Amino acid sequence: MMTTRSTEDLPAEWAGPILDLVEQARISAAPADDENGAWAAAEAGQDQFRTGYKAARRTASAGQLAAHLLRLRAADRVDQGDLNDWTVALAKAGPAISSWDWDIRMQGALDLRRTFLDTTRTATTDARPARLVAAWLTHNAGAQLVPATGRLVEYVLEHEDVSPKALERAWYAVHGARLLDELAARGKPREGRPTREDAAHHTLVRVAVCGVHAAQIMTKRELARRAGTTRMTIDSWLNAAIPAAAAEQAPDGRHLRGVPALSNGVARLAEEEPVADPEES
Repeated sequence: MMTTRSTEDLPAEWAGPILDLVEQARISAAPADDENGAWAAAEAGQDQFRTGYKAARRTASAGQLAAHLLRLRAADRVDQGDLNDWTVALAKAGPAISSWDWDIRMQGALDLRRTFLDTTRTATTDARPARLVAAWLTHNAGAQLVPATGRLVEYVLEHEDVSPKALERAWYAVHGARLLDELAARGKPREGRPTREDAAHHTLVRVAVCGVHAAQIMTKRELARRAGTTRMTIDSWLNAAIPAAAAEQAPDGRHLRGVPALSNGVARLAEEEPVADPEES
C-alpha cells in the first residue's frame, strides 16, 4: 500500500480509544519472554497507508482488533445458539476484516449490510456491532478511516468484553499470521544438539500456535504449514493447552499469557457448510 509521512496528530476525540485498545491488546498478548522481538516485529509489520494523520499503523491495528473482537464474540454467540442473520454474518467476516484490499472489504461490508437493512429499529439496534464493522469495512485508507475506526473502537471499549483473554484472541487474529512468519524466519535449523535458545524458540512457537488457533483465522493444516510442523504435533499442542487454559489462572483471575482459551466458536457454522477435506477443520 502507498505510505506517507503524516503531519497531523490523531483527532483528540479518537486518539484515546484507538491508542488505548492497541496498548491493552499488546500487553495482553505479549509472552513472558520475547527476547528475539518476534511479537513486536509482527505488530510492526502492519500495513500503513494514508489517513492524513500520525499513527496510521496503530489506527489500522485498532480497527482490526475491534472488528475481530466483535467477530469472535459473534462466533461465541453462534456457538451458544444465536443464529440471527447479522450474528452469523459477523462470525464469518474474518477474511474481510483481515484484508485491506478494497474489493474484499466492500464485499464483506455488503454481506453484513444485507442482514440488517430491512430490520426493525429495535433489531437494528441489536445489530449495531455488525453495522459498525460494515461501516469500517467501507474504508481502507483516507481521513474517513479514522472516525470509522474510532466509533468502532469506542463501542468495543464501552460495550464489549475487553478482558485480557478477549484482547489476546483479537491480537492473534490481527497479527498471528505475521508472528508465525517471524518465528519461522528466526528458527532456522542448526547442526548439532538443540541449545537452550532452540528450546526457548520452540516454546514461543507453541505459544503462537495456540494463540492463532484460538483466534480462528486459519485451518490446522495452514497452521502446521506456517509453524513448520505437522498436524499431529499441532493437535498434541492444542490438546495439552486445553486443560492448561482451564487450570492455569493468575491470582487475579486473568488468563495466563501463552495459554489462550481454545474456543470452538464457529463449530455450528461448520456443521452447516460442506467440508471438502477433513484436514481443513
